[in-house]
Amino acid sequence: MKFRILLAALAVLLAPGIPGVRAQDAGSGRLAWMLENLPECPAFESWLTRTGALPPDFEALPRTNLLPDAFTFADGSPVVTDEDWERRRAEILDLFIRYEFGTLPPRPAIRRVEVLEDRENRSGRTLNVCLWFGPDVRSSVRASVTIPAGEPGTKYPVVLSPRLGGLGGVVLQRGYISAGFAASDDLDDSCELRDVYRDCTFSKLTRRAWLTGIVLDWLETLPEVDPERIALYGYSRDGKMAAIAAALDSRIAALVAGSTGVGGFIPWRYAGERGGGESIESTTRMFPDWFIPDLRFFSGHEDRLPVDANLLLDLIAPRAVLMEWGLNDEVANGWALERVYEASLPVYARYGAEDRLGLLRGNGFHGSIDLEACLDFLDIQFGRSGRRWDYDPTFPWDWDAWAAGHPLDVADYPAHRKDEPLARNRRDWERRRPALLDAVRQMLGKAPVAPPAQAPPPAPAAPDIPAWVIGRGMPEFGWIPADNEGMASRRISFGPDGVRGDLYYPADTPEGTRLPVVIWLHGYHFPLGYMWVYHADTHPVPALVREGFAVLAFDQTGFGSRCGEYAPFYDRWPQWSRLGRMVADVQDAITALEQDLLVDPERINLLGFALGGTVGLYAAALDTRVRNVVSVCGFTPMRSDTGADGLSGITRYSHLHNLLPRLGWFAGQEERLPYDFGDLIALTAPRGVLIVQPSMDRDADPAAVRRAVEYASAAYAWEGTATRIGPRILGPGGGSRVRLELREPEDYARLTAMMQIPAFIWLLDRQ
Repeated sequence: MKFRILLAALAVLLAPGIPGVRAQDAGSGRLAWMLENLPECPAFESWLTRTGALPPDFEALPRTNLLPDAFTFADGSPVVTDEDWERRRAEILDLFIRYEFGTLPPRPAIRRVEVLEDRENRSGRTLNVCLWFGPDVRSSVRASVTIPAGEPGTKYPVVLSPRLGGLGGVVLQRGYISAGFAASDDLDDSCELRDVYRDCTFSKLTRRAWLTGIVLDWLETLPEVDPERIALYGYSRDGKMAAIAAALDSRIAALVAGSTGVGGFIPWRYAGERGGGESIESTTRMFPDWFIPDLRFFSGHEDRLPVDANLLLDLIAPRAVLMEWGLNDEVANGWALERVYEASLPVYARYGAEDRLGLLRGNGFHGSIDLEACLDFLDIQFGRSGRRWDYDPTFPWDWDAWAAGHPLDVADYPAHRKDEPLARNRRDWERRRPALLDAVRQMLGKAPVAPPAQAPPPAPAAPDIPAWVIGRGMPEFGWIPADNEGMASRRISFGPDGVRGDLYYPADTPEGTRLPVVIWLHGYHFPLGYMWVYHADTHPVPALVREGFAVLAFDQTGFGSRCGEYAPFYDRWPQWSRLGRMVADVQDAITALEQDLLVDPERINLLGFALGGTVGLYAAALDTRVRNVVSVCGFTPMRSDTGADGLSGITRYSHLHNLLPRLGWFAGQEERLPYDFGDLIALTAPRGVLIVQPSMDRDADPAAVRRAVEYASAAYAWEGTATRIGPRILGPGGGSRVRLELREPEDYARLTAMMQIPAFIWLLDRQ
């Protein structure tokens, strides 16, 4: 570790004076933090030593946690005319080159075509070649085509793949030329380009994408090829590469990109640690050459990155794009993909080409591919089919449509002053509590009347996500085989709908022992639900079991195995809310745990991250059976969450995520909200609350969180307990009397082992 700190200091000494670099003291401080706190990335550190690069001046970059607007220039001016849009497209491409792709050389002419194989069989003619190009004609790329047997003079559409053999089989049967070239992990002819074009910084995926243009030059010379109907197909990392290639070369008439993950059509902003997917940090560490090293500087600062997935898609417009994803694909995040689709529709609409943009959902995990359906899409786009491409969204939401049937007059709610105290005294607080609880329940909505108790329904046919993750035993999921040693589990059901959960506990627990229990509440983890965790770090479930807790974990509604509950929710329960359902699930889980002989009903605790931290605070405020709640990155106060400072704004709950639609009416009048998170914390007093708010959380205002805890501390003081905020103790006493605590680690929003361990110790001390 000392070496890494020295490396950071060396980077400061060597830092060149390049445009866009912040002052050395600030840049070196950020870099030193990265090298000290992020997992080691030798390739990145070697690059730092060579270049002396520093992070960009983040304060000089626009900030937003929402997707960047295609129709707003980097300087904030709007796109109005068609000429403006063409300039904005050029700006977007320049920004991708600056922050993700790296610089590229001009495309050289093919100097020689070396035929390696030319053979015919019953299925058609296969031609394998080596294309020579570049300075001194010392660069080459291998390419191949298989042309279906047919009438002479026929021109065929093409499906091109970065796999040398192409896709073959089904592609040929459907009347396409199957083409391929060596630009994948199996065979990669782009490697030597780093040495040939030393003045260019293009990354591995960009080099492969750049090679696509040379292959297209060759394909256009073949008489059997229809140059107006060339499609490029790529899956996973090849899908990222294919997306980049389509952005760079307009001759690609159609793109089929399967499960691209981040860096493709999953936005960095909606994935990462909060969004239950790969992040800038994990991607640039695990695959440091996919993008240029500069991208790693944005770890935890995704809100400052000038580009994101929707803008990559916009560069391809108006050409056809099909984005394929799997429901429980660990890198896909269908919710985020559908948001990208919605964000890019106005760009396609500018060309009158909305029907050229499509989505295709499959079932299962990463690797779930429906090639026949992809070809159906291409048939439509290439005029070979008169069908219409239909897609039924998995995560649809239209707040305006909902609001039309659920009016609310914000003027009925009094405005609150920023400096307004919780109450004047304890008696005043006791009078105010019932009204606050009513306001919270009203905002959550009216739950349906529960049916009489009955046997739970059979388990859904969805994939068994926990079994799959545990079976993989991979560090990327934070759950390795050693975690299963000494741990037992059993499946339980709770609530009127028979929500399925897993209860984990120490395998050597003596019969008759009643354990403290933690209910683990996950974040915005759409593909894997409660099983997702920060890449290459410990999962909280086995970690808590090692500390002697029983742990109940389940997918919250709309996530993981319960994705199917998202779309029909408000049709089924128009007066309720998804957040209300999540709180009700926690309450039903507590009821089930109280009856479990393994669990001590007096020691039921909640631990939540991101969304889970929000749910935990609501549940603890409304249910006195909760002994303690730990909320990590769980909130930013709503009345100050206007979105003006680049945060997601209060509409994160209403418009972006359909969690609490009624909050949407207060957008722009946040001061009229009847309660805030400080009130939720106060309603939990005198039970234990630990708030963990990292100082670099891009979607929270740490200072406002601190004020909320200070605000709530009065309720704890009236109960004879204390609040700790860093070294400060508020209220009577200290030590064991501290029931409310705020910790502010110097970090961004992630759930690492170093974030978990202090929280576990805090919980153990309060059992």
